[in-house]
This record gives sequence, C-alpha cells and structure tokens, in this order.
Amino acid sequence: MSLPTPLNAGSLALALAAARPAATRPGAAAVEWGVVSALWRRDLLRLVRERSRWLGVVLQPLLFWAILGAGMGGFAGGAPGGTDYLAFSFPGILVMVVLFTTIFATMSVIEDRQQGFLQQVLTGPGSRSAMVLGKTLGVTSVALVQAALCMLAAPLAGYALGTIAWLPLLGALSLGSFMLTGLGFALAWVVGSTHGYHAIMAVVLLPLWLVSGALFPPRDGWIGWVMAADPMSYMVDAVRHAMSGGAAASTGSGPVASFVVLAALAAGAMALAVLATRARGGRP
Repeated sequence: MSLPTPLNAGSLALALAAARPAATRPGAAAVEWGVVSALWRRDLLRLVRERSRWLGVVLQPLLFWAILGAGMGGFAGGAPGGTDYLAFSFPGILVMVVLFTTIFATMSVIEDRQQGFLQQVLTGPGSRSAMVLGKTLGVTSVALVQAALCMLAAPLAGYALGTIAWLPLLGALSLGSFMLTGLGFALAWVVGSTHGYHAIMAVVLLPLWLVSGALFPPRDGWIGWVMAADPMSYMVDAVRHAMSGGAAASTGSGPVASFVVLAALAAGAMALAVLATRARGGRP
C-alpha cells in the first residue's frame, strides 16, 4: 500500500478549508487576509533563514557608497549647494538597497511558480490581488528592515538622526518598494526565467537608478527630460526630502509632488502585477 504524498503548508491550508462545513467557513474578507498574511509571513521567514544573503544586499551598496563618496567627493568638489558628496549620495544608496531587495525577492516568484507553490495559492479561494498584496507587503517589510540597517550609517554621511523626517522617510521607502515590487512581480510572472529576469533588470532598472538623481542632481537638456520621466527619480526625491527634514535642494520635484507621483506609480505598478497574473491564463 502506497503512502499518501505529504502536504506542504499551502496544500494543507487549502485542504482544511475545503473540508470545513459551509456554515463554518470564513468570509471573503477573512480568506483574503489569510492569503495576504501567509505570503507576508513567508517572506519574513525567508529573511530569518537567509540572513547572510540579505546582509549582502545592505553591505554591497554601503561599500559602493563609501568608495564613490571618497573618490567623487574630491573630484567633483562636493555636491551642489556645498553639501558633502557622501551626504548627497546617501539617499540614493537607500533607494539602491530597496531596489536590490525587490529584485532578489521578486525573483522568487519565478521559483515559486516552477515549484507549483503559487499554482496552489491560485487554486484556493483567495484572489490574485491578495496574492500580489501579500507578496508586496512581505518584500516591503524586508526592504524596510534592510533600509533600517543602512540608516545606521546615516551619521557617517552627516545626517543627524534627530533632524530626519522619519514618517515621510518611511512612507517614501514603502511606496517605492510597492512600486518596484509591483514592477518586478509583473516582470517575473511574464518572463518565467531567472536568466531573462536578471538580464531585463540589469538593462532597465539599474540604468533607471543611475539617472534618478541618486548620483548627480537634475541637469538641463535631454538628460533632464530623461530624469523627469524616470519613476525612480520621484522615489529618490522623496527620500532626499525626508532625509533633509522636510525639503531638500537639488531635486527635480518638491516634497508634495514627489509623494503624490510616487503613490500613483505604486498603485499603477500593483495594478500591473495583478493584470500580469490574469493575462497568463488565470481566472479574473
């Protein structure tokens, strides 16, 4: 007699939900929250189990920041407005940490589809929107933890921790993570290959970070138009304003405009991720 195949956590939850009497089954809102919270906790558990990998996501940008600041600071004579180049480039490094986190985290979407985990989630009662939201909240939580580790170096960049606008900073990093996770989720769902995913990320997102104002202020001419059209420019501006206590110089958009545009981009990216899951043969 053959033994039954063991169920993983996702299969077990779905089996138990199906076995419940109709009168005791949870409502639609409870089901949606169950999917969101399960995927959210799953990414947090990955952070605990793969600490060395995620620590590298923080150390690499900080090392890049230290070398760049030491080299470019003397060459460029400091940043505009007399600001030290280490201080000028630090908000861009925070954005880089979030960017790297979302790239590595959304790559797991490809692995989860290949292993059948997300297919099990989709066959359950939860919606695709709940799946995307749960993944996004998990990635954003991980990104915020890593950004907090990076913020330990803020005094070395000349930022007094007491003068930073912490709530706007939290909002800027969260909205930026939502935007980047939504884009990464949609791309990972459509591409379906880790090699193709990495290639597109290297060609698209990393150049967008380079021209986002992270390393140099807005310029006139064609590069200024490119920076104005770059979604990551608004994330860098929002973070820079928050790091400066409310308003910063050498940005392409003001504090309110950067947050409004960033919120709209985050909502659009989330909608794009949901649409991508439906376009690949799934139920509406």
